[in-house]
Amino acid sequence: MGQYQRDRQGQRRNQQVAPKPFAHLPLPSDVPKRSPIGHHRYHNNCISGQIIGTIVTLSPIHIGSGIIDLVENIGITDQSVELIKTAVRKGNKIVIPGSSLKGAIRSVVEAISKSCVCKVDRKRVRLPNKYAECNRKNNLCVACRMFGAMEFQGNIAIQDAPYIDGEIVTKLIPPLHPPLRLKKDETNNLPMRRFYMHGEVATGKTPIEALEKDSKFQFAVQFNNLKKSELGLFFTALGHHSKHPFKIKIGGAKPVCFGSVDFQIAEIHVDKQTSDAYLDWDFNRVDVKKGEVKKKWMNGCIAEATNLLIQMNLEMLAEILKYPNTRQCPQPPWTY
Repeated sequence: MGQYQRDRQGQRRNQQVAPKPFAHLPLPSDVPKRSPIGHHRYHNNCISGQIIGTIVTLSPIHIGSGIIDLVENIGITDQSVELIKTAVRKGNKIVIPGSSLKGAIRSVVEAISKSCVCKVDRKRVRLPNKYAECNRKNNLCVACRMFGAMEFQGNIAIQDAPYIDGEIVTKLIPPLHPPLRLKKDETNNLPMRRFYMHGEVATGKTPIEALEKDSKFQFAVQFNNLKKSELGLFFTALGHHSKHPFKIKIGGAKPVCFGSVDFQIAEIHVDKQTSDAYLDWDFNRVDVKKGEVKKKWMNGCIAEATNLLIQMNLEMLAEILKYPNTRQCPQPPWTY
């Protein structure tokens, strides 16, 4: 028997509800917190450096600017539409803002570790206090230690990712609607984290500016004073766990299967924490990891992250975000 959309008064409408394009993960049983390491000095038992790579789009991607403009003003030659929802630009070049990347990656880190629920509407979503966003800089969960919290900068800085290759196109998508209900865990009645699945994109009538599949963006991350286990958690969130790989989604129109991306890491630059770096002008300060050396080092970090990961959530998320996925994205509205 099909499910039907209901209006605000709870009356059933004739419009049938589509299958959900997302799945959920439960919250952790507890959220341990401690003081962060900080930035005031380098620690011998921590790692600092840079990650350099490329973001490759596996489906069309739309990073919305929030602006609707005439197609002629942004140089699109498609004359089938007049107005279009535009992508974010820095100067005249489309970019994925570092804040967008940070939010997408952080949401995965939060879901697979014992972390707080950051940036949620507390009036709409009621949570026990132990899941509330960390607001004391000396008492932070692992996600807040890595990415920052109130009055604490965090130890990971993700740069804007400029577009370097690919086709800028006009895509027509269906109108997007929020799920009809908030999903709650049946065992404890707590809200659950939502993640959208990959699949074949749905089409509609709303024009948006997008980058076509196989487009590329430059990717760079600066990290300071991270433990090897925290770096392993970060690599896992990018989908690089050897036993539980996945591809994450960023940007807009995720419900209709936009935004699937692959984070391809080319090099990892690890700063050498030694006094020789300050005493010898010609000292090589950076250990550059490439190829098999890089892969082995990343796997070592991921192995160290076992104590930070919620294994069940990691396995569930890998199933939700498995790629490729040939499912057809349903037209909205959706059930929860």
